[in-house]
Amino acid sequence: MIYDGAMIRIREILDLELRRRVVEVLAQQRGCSTAGIPDWFELDDADFVDLLNLLREDEQELEDPRM
Repeated sequence: MIYDGAMIRIREILDLELRRRVVEVLAQQRGCSTAGIPDWFELDDADFVDLLNLLREDEQELEDPRM
């Protein structure tokens, strides 16, 4: 079985706000500044989905008045 893992580069994220948030999360996870995450940085599709789910969870926590 051949797996053609799709890669997503930071610069390929067209929504500038989403790109900024993705870079912030990556920098936080790696313990560096956002300047340390280059535009050519690649995520495989599974890592990108995990990162998007993390962002969605963060949004839901901010919107939930019980928190």
